[in-house]
Amino acid sequence: MADAAAGGSGGDSRVMVYVRIGLRALALLCAIIVMGVSADLLKGTVWGADYCILGMDTRKVDDGDENACNYGIGVGVLTLFCVIAFIVFEILVVLRGVGGANLIKIFCLVDLVLSGILALLWLVGFIYILDTWDDSGPKDRHIRVLDFKLNDRADAVGAAIAFSLFGAIIWLVVAVMAGLRLKRAVA
Repeated sequence: MADAAAGGSGGDSRVMVYVRIGLRALALLCAIIVMGVSADLLKGTVWGADYCILGMDTRKVDDGDENACNYGIGVGVLTLFCVIAFIVFEILVVLRGVGGANLIKIFCLVDLVLSGILALLWLVGFIYILDTWDDSGPKDRHIRVLDFKLNDRADAVGAAIAFSLFGAIIWLVVAVMAGLRLKRAVA
């Protein structure tokens, strides 16, 4: 009984709950940054047509690849909804003790599966954005194309790449924590 009052099943302390909530908040921050950068990169306009600056070859005008930007936005939105649901569940069920031990075991399993999927999606996003940016033209990003300075966007793309990697690492840590928590809850 004292174990459930301490914040969870299987010896889960309140500190660990707050660590999980903090990690998910960091994942949410990564998602917001990647979504914002991807949406901003999607606004590149060349000769009156919209292109994703991320996949635009600086030697050609009409080969902008919007898929990398759309992927970043889509994974960010999915992460946003998952993080909100996980944080609400942690606060209501785990900290306040609204559910029983079986509900916490189910939550641990769902947490493990979704965190693993999100870690994989963020890793794929990191690789996809990095590869798209690498294939997008000359290595010198400080050139001017139709009065559009690419080095201004290079910092934004670098942020999207870095925060995609951070998001993958954070979700991997959350998945490992969920697996350990599930092991404790089942035992």
